[in-house]
Amino acid sequence: MRRLGSVTLGLVLSLLVLTSAAAQVAPQPAPEAVFFGSVPTRGGVALVAVTGETPVTVLLDALRDEGCEPELLAVTIGGRFRLYSPDAPAFANREFPDPLVPPRAAIVSCSPASQVRDAHLVQLVTKDHALPADFVPEDLVALPEQWTLPGLGSERLTAEAAAALEEMLQAASDAGHEIVVRSAYRSYEEQVYTYQYWVDILGATEADRRSARPGHSEHQLGTVVDLTNAEVGWDLLPEFGDTPGGQWLKEHAAEYGFVESYPEGAEAITGYLYEPWHLRYVGTYHASLLEFTGLTLTEYLEQLQSSSN
Repeated sequence: MRRLGSVTLGLVLSLLVLTSAAAQVAPQPAPEAVFFGSVPTRGGVALVAVTGETPVTVLLDALRDEGCEPELLAVTIGGRFRLYSPDAPAFANREFPDPLVPPRAAIVSCSPASQVRDAHLVQLVTKDHALPADFVPEDLVALPEQWTLPGLGSERLTAEAAAALEEMLQAASDAGHEIVVRSAYRSYEEQVYTYQYWVDILGATEADRRSARPGHSEHQLGTVVDLTNAEVGWDLLPEFGDTPGGQWLKEHAAEYGFVESYPEGAEAITGYLYEPWHLRYVGTYHASLLEFTGLTLTEYLEQLQSSSN
């Protein structure tokens, strides 16, 4: 298991007290200090602890004074996180709640994070956003047979995703969970047959809840795996999420950069039924942000796409 690191940014603002001696009015505190102390970090993400009611601009100025130039900021708006790029015009013109609502008001990246704007890792692929039919990842590699289901042929992922997957599955194995890949990269042509299979069995309406139409499958990215284990008969079933191995993945997958694309209870957002076996590699940076905000991958990628506008 990967360990969390820490970065000490220190106390960057002091309490300001406004007094009116003439009027003998009780002191009125200005926005309380933003205290970072020892901030847990993972994948280049610093979780910023806001100890008081702090305006966004004050938070950003404090970070920059400490040599931290935020690349992304997540702000609570109406009880939900919204992603913004501090340099984007939309951010500068946004009327944020003033003050923010602690204790989890913002997240920033203060470390070099190559994954932040990696277009391939954060490609939005949904029912409304498709990949070209001829899209094929450039660096596909075969997964070792020990991590794939026997008899299904060679499975491939991009090199980065494959390395992270091997590390994750080895950690799961060390913890006593045998988890293997049932499906990984799938070409546009393969998805044509996969989708039609479900249409033939269930009809188009029900098939659309279970399978992506050609061009709309995340599997075409080469960063997605369908995982299974003996407890579900090596099949792809919702019960996989309740098995010890499935629970281990829910707890640890983000440490290796993997997230569930279609979580339970999110069909209205994702358009698909719950698929605990379907994990997408987005890198530890984005996986950490997703875990912190509680957004679905669909919401997160949509916001990320618009955050720089």
